[in-house]
Amino acid sequence: MKKYFATTLFAIAISLTLHAQDSVHPDFDKISTPYFYFEGSFNGKNLLFDNNWVKAKLLTANNSILSNDSFLFNFDKIDQRLLMTADFKRVSEIDWREFKAIMFYSRDTAYIFKHIYYISNRDLFQVLINDNSKYSLYKTIHTKLIKGHYGSTTFSTPNAKSSDQYQDVPEYCILFPNREYRIIHLLKRASIERVFKLNPDGDIVDDFLNMDRNKEYYNEDDLVRLINYLNKETL
Repeated sequence: MKKYFATTLFAIAISLTLHAQDSVHPDFDKISTPYFYFEGSFNGKNLLFDNNWVKAKLLTANNSILSNDSFLFNFDKIDQRLLMTADFKRVSEIDWREFKAIMFYSRDTAYIFKHIYYISNRDLFQVLINDNSKYSLYKTIHTKLIKGHYGSTTFSTPNAKSSDQYQDVPEYCILFPNREYRIIHLLKRASIERVFKLNPDGDIVDDFLNMDRNKEYYNEDDLVRLINYLNKETL
């Protein structure tokens, strides 16, 4: 899976770079606005990269690539905002209408996210598998803030307050060859079977699932393997 994912990222990155290699410039001011935040906005749990902001390349709406290593980026998973800063004294938000895709990178690791506008205007979809003629797989993460509350938890601490918690809720989007799509929230066998119930390739999915008949729950790696299996077995 890692080899395929690395190859996919490399192919997308190269295609983006070649497509707009003459358009690289460092001017982000035209597509960003000041982001007004309060103390605690960036505690790490609501950010894609915790407190370790990363460098990035941006594919704009007019197919230019913006790249400037003086800026660091992050993504607020709660408000679905792409954020940028040069010094952490001033943070800007990049308008979601102004960019098509972004490649976050840190050292030797890259993460591709893109907009799929006919599915969602503002959500960023992480590219897990990208295939223009077969099946593709994308992931979105919505983080919920669960507020702590006061309560009489023990005799010694009658007014103890439980701490706030952040819960990541991943969703997986399977894009079919005909460009229809299905969303999976829970990676259960029954949910996967339901997605492909009326699909011509349903038998191939059943073959994959029947490799381990006793398995009821799946994880992200399993789903990636399934889509790779589909792309390999379909014409």
